[in-house]
Amino acid sequence: MDDIDTPEAIAWAELQRRGSIRSRYLKDLRDEISGELARCLDPVVHEHDIRPYGAIVCRDLPHLDHLGRILSTDGLTPEVIRSLADGRHSFVLAVKGEPLRLLMLHDRVDTDQDYASRAVWVEGLVLSTDERGTVRVVTSSSVTLIEGRRWIAKDLVFEAAEDILQVVPVANSDVVGRLLDLCHHYISPAKLGATLLYLLSPSEHAIRRRDGGVRLASLGISILNEREDPLVLHQARYRDGAMLFGHDGRLLAVNVILHPSRASEQVVPSMAGTRHTSASRHTYDCPDVLAFVVSADGPVTVFSDGKRIADLKVGDPQAPPYATSSRVDLDDRTCSHCGVLLTVRTIEVPGHDAPRDVRCPACDRSVATEQAWQLEAFVRKTSQTIDALRALRQAPRQA
Repeated sequence: MDDIDTPEAIAWAELQRRGSIRSRYLKDLRDEISGELARCLDPVVHEHDIRPYGAIVCRDLPHLDHLGRILSTDGLTPEVIRSLADGRHSFVLAVKGEPLRLLMLHDRVDTDQDYASRAVWVEGLVLSTDERGTVRVVTSSSVTLIEGRRWIAKDLVFEAAEDILQVVPVANSDVVGRLLDLCHHYISPAKLGATLLYLLSPSEHAIRRRDGGVRLASLGISILNEREDPLVLHQARYRDGAMLFGHDGRLLAVNVILHPSRASEQVVPSMAGTRHTSASRHTYDCPDVLAFVVSADGPVTVFSDGKRIADLKVGDPQAPPYATSSRVDLDDRTCSHCGVLLTVRTIEVPGHDAPRDVRCPACDRSVATEQAWQLEAFVRKTSQTIDALRALRQAPRQA
């Protein structure tokens, strides 16, 4: 591929210049990736409609048991095979040095998380273009969207879930994953603002900084049952206040109004939106609660103990923390001053690092000094730390 003016060469150059794909996914696959990416960037148009397309590009044949089955394409030309790949149910399988194949997936893909979960089984990447012309470049650890001239890096649900469980090990991993999935892939794309509260204890504590809302526990609706998602989404769209979920994922109440204490108003600063401010303050007042907040303009933020512990957002693929040179470390430690269990998160980005100091969220004493782009400390939520913080912050003097 010596001609720098070919569509393939241009596609490869743009991927190198504007993407955030780590080199291990691209190794030895330049011709295959550039060819399929060029097709996605310049899709076939049929009667004024863009024809969706998808390709899986890899060095070796992937684990088909986890993906789907190969359809017989004997006698079909490459262009006919490509015309059968819709990027949802079927994909061109482009294995280095081998003829094109047609892969029919076991299950269709809809969300960015669906694409990423398929990419886990691929030594390469997944490419697709949809009926709107949006192109996805997906690996097991990243999703990049291309909308015209805009390249956008998106966070993945499973990575945010891992961040949350590192800080809040007492949480149910299945419930956390489903709450993130619902917020990121369904509520956020609908441009809805919403607050979802998740209890970290098996039952609600008697002292609460919220009203009872409209109680729905008797319905038995669970976030773990995807068939019941429409009921939850209907409440998110047409109710004010927050939704409250139990530790096991059951929907306990909707239309819940939060009432911050004077202490949380003093300790937790105001944020850009009232929804975020009230939710973060509620997690300070109620240490046994996580708050999942969806902005009407898209991003999802998770709060614990009055602090943001995870985000699901979009950004510039070349900027921190999406840049391929970024490094994220999580370190569990005990505050030497007050004995509280902490998780310290360090993000290093060469060229952007500077001396940082982070203080214990419980006693406000210094716990770490690092050269980093970002340095944060969070209270590590166990049943013991929750009980200790609850006793401190919900004492009668704060009423």
